[in-house]
Amino acid sequence: MSTLKERKESFVSGLEGGTILEVNIVTSIALFAYFSYNLITIRGQDYGIVAEFSLLWVTLLLSVTTYANNAYMLITLILVPCISLFLCVLINKKSTKLEDISKKDVMVHDEDASKKDLKKFELVKSPYLTAYRGGMLVLTMISIFAVDFNIFPRRFAKVETWGTSLMDLGVGSFVFSNGIVSARSLIKEKMDPKYQRSTLMGIILGFKSGLSLLILGLLRLYFVKNLEYQEHVTEYGVHWNFFLTLALLPPFLSILNPIAEYIPRVVIALVISLVYEWFLMRNDNRMLTFLILGERNNFFSANREGILSFFGYCSIFLFGQSTGFYILGNQPTKNNLYKPSSTIVSKTNINNNKMSLWDRITTVSPLRGLFTWALLSMIATNIIFTLHPFDISRRFANISYTAWTISYNLAFLTCYCMIDSLFGNTFENYKSPLVYESVNRNGLFMFLLSNVSTGLGNMAFSTIDASDSTAIAVLMGYSIFLVSVSILLHQRQIYIKF
Repeated sequence: MSTLKERKESFVSGLEGGTILEVNIVTSIALFAYFSYNLITIRGQDYGIVAEFSLLWVTLLLSVTTYANNAYMLITLILVPCISLFLCVLINKKSTKLEDISKKDVMVHDEDASKKDLKKFELVKSPYLTAYRGGMLVLTMISIFAVDFNIFPRRFAKVETWGTSLMDLGVGSFVFSNGIVSARSLIKEKMDPKYQRSTLMGIILGFKSGLSLLILGLLRLYFVKNLEYQEHVTEYGVHWNFFLTLALLPPFLSILNPIAEYIPRVVIALVISLVYEWFLMRNDNRMLTFLILGERNNFFSANREGILSFFGYCSIFLFGQSTGFYILGNQPTKNNLYKPSSTIVSKTNINNNKMSLWDRITTVSPLRGLFTWALLSMIATNIIFTLHPFDISRRFANISYTAWTISYNLAFLTCYCMIDSLFGNTFENYKSPLVYESVNRNGLFMFLLSNVSTGLGNMAFSTIDASDSTAIAVLMGYSIFLVSVSILLHQRQIYIKF
């Protein structure tokens, strides 16, 4: 008879995933929830933390459990009450129509835009970026525990080798999001000489920033090996885990900074993906055969998934950095579509054609930049899907996987940005849900806490034998615990950095 550990390992092994369309539909619930939040708070109403938690956290929990097979119904249950509440507020307060509100917002934005030329360039926080990262973190933290219950569909769990799933996308999205955040330091170097550093110092600082994650990765390895915790070897390898990948990305990519002064990061990312793909598929796919069927008799072969997929995650991280160049500032800067810049471009120069055509095309606002790269990446992704002989593989982070992850995140960021534009949310008129703001401010710590909580929960009882009602109750308690910790830390201004 199989042991509990063996049963749990079998529970998450040999899976084939689902469709990209379904992943898009399920994750779009975060978009509808954010839209609804803005709709019911457009007049400045505050419905309290319970309402925020229900709308922006519980709905994501339900999307991967109870309503996993009926996402459209959940979307309806989100939109109908919120639209009704919005209409009631308009009627009761004799408010202006939504179109009038939008027009006023646009007028304000036009006035603000005319003043932006008078301001210096600064790094700012945008509501849509907080919502994007907050929703991604919440869904990730829910899924890493929910996957251990039967109520979580197996098609959402990580696939064995080929295919797509919600959790496969979550891993890449986490890396893409971290790439966006890391772009701040690159822009700062352009803003002020005091932030500039040599290549060696950049590598040292990269290792320093990744040291805590490296320690966490080693601790996870120790506890997994010594506490009889279930492990899925083909996920990253015998000794490797996701924390090790996150830890090694900053120092490794610091080596590329001198090259990135002359070659855009998106080009470097593309070269890495193409060279890596050629390496995977050369010699009649012998490498792929080894990766899938080879023995694990040395460190490389034992951890081949984690080591080789690292190159795919490098590409995703670099695209995330490039995205940060045009969405983290308070106004467009010269050529920010593809490189870090702090050179302010005045509208006078643009209107008087004092800039070259290339500079005008590559100097973009956040929405224009996101739309441009989202469109280009989706075209490229469809070409890759059409021509590539193999399916997407998160296990090896092949070019199909990196293209899918990048195009998805750019498309969803575009949607978040459009929602902010519709409701007049800007870095100057900042409005963000507390449940997202608090999670964002301690993102890596909350991710670590969710991993620890998941481990403790698995050791406390048999998750795969839990009924659906028990699973929902446990996951709800787990969610309440995480959101409570994040809000408590945020209110006390405790921000834990790794």
